[in-house]
Amino acid sequence: MGINIYLVASAGNPNYGDELIVASWLRFLARVRPDASIWLDCPQPGTASALFAGIHPHLRTTNTLWRSCAESPDQSAQGVWDHVDRIVSHGGTPMYDVGLMTLGQADTIHLLGGGYVNGVWPDHVGLVAGMAAAGRLNGARLIASGLGLMPLPENAAQLKSAVTSFSSASVRDAASAGAIGLEVGLDDVFLGLPHELKRSAGSEAVQSRAKDVMLCIQSDMTDDETFTRLRDKLHLVVEKSLANGLSVGYMEAIPGSDRRMFDALEGLIPEENFVPFLSVWNDGLPVRTGQVWYTSRFHPHMMAAAAGARGVAIGILDDYYDVKHQSLLELGTGWAYAAAKSGENLPEPMGNSHFRQLALGLSARKRTEALSLYPLQ
Repeated sequence: MGINIYLVASAGNPNYGDELIVASWLRFLARVRPDASIWLDCPQPGTASALFAGIHPHLRTTNTLWRSCAESPDQSAQGVWDHVDRIVSHGGTPMYDVGLMTLGQADTIHLLGGGYVNGVWPDHVGLVAGMAAAGRLNGARLIASGLGLMPLPENAAQLKSAVTSFSSASVRDAASAGAIGLEVGLDDVFLGLPHELKRSAGSEAVQSRAKDVMLCIQSDMTDDETFTRLRDKLHLVVEKSLANGLSVGYMEAIPGSDRRMFDALEGLIPEENFVPFLSVWNDGLPVRTGQVWYTSRFHPHMMAAAAGARGVAIGILDDYYDVKHQSLLELGTGWAYAAAKSGENLPEPMGNSHFRQLALGLSARKRTEALSLYPLQ
């Protein structure tokens, strides 16, 4: 008889990095726990069911914990924590209880990685509160992997106490590790990195989209002044690249939101060189050796560097994106880093020719972690 695994993740929005984290774990679980019943608790279960269709044979989606967080009348970290703890511990209404029954049947509840449980979104701490309450009720094994907890929420001590009481927990950056007393781990996408690199390299369509210079710039989590300043810097980069005879492309990690910078460059990059999220999701990221990338997004930094590209990582939000990119720099991507708010032009792209091999070693390390959580049977 298969076990019940309940995954909690930020998925279905869609967002390239968040979706890739979930897909990486589902692909792994399809190999080591093919008979398990998998429930994914995420903000947009309908879209998630379409994105992840066919990866694991027994995947179903819900939003029980996410909805509990969103519907808390007090959206402070403590307010949401108390609300979700109460809902899970004592039952909600008939509208909640059907989902809570599924949560209560879980053998393992696994908080997947990413940077969504922290002070940027204080209401998301309720996910941890709900897991802790469920664990107390039914004895489920509670685990977490690849978390980015910075900046810490106001109830940091409570969050630390809960996460460190899990059967296993890992974080992906030094700041998060120091804050809650764990060793530095790895982002969850390292689990699926070989698959994604192979997918990209093996597709002629993807390689045709992999231009000499690639941009992936977000418009969320920043203000108009910073966005405009960054647009002017990127305008210079693109003009110089084109003048040097290089092809320039643009990749979208979040539909719509990431297209705003492409449009702001006012036709400088040809429309046919725009790679929408759906193309990336269906076919693979347009990465290859010898490219140059300029990206504010974390996972394109990781994947492009692992494919052998040089680049510039752009920090769009202090105390959040700088921490994320720094974690990759410390692993050895060798990229240049620039804060979006800086008044200086973007630095010259940099890289580390050895990171391709390093990345495969990091992937093996992440697989060892995954196998410790779900041993081969």
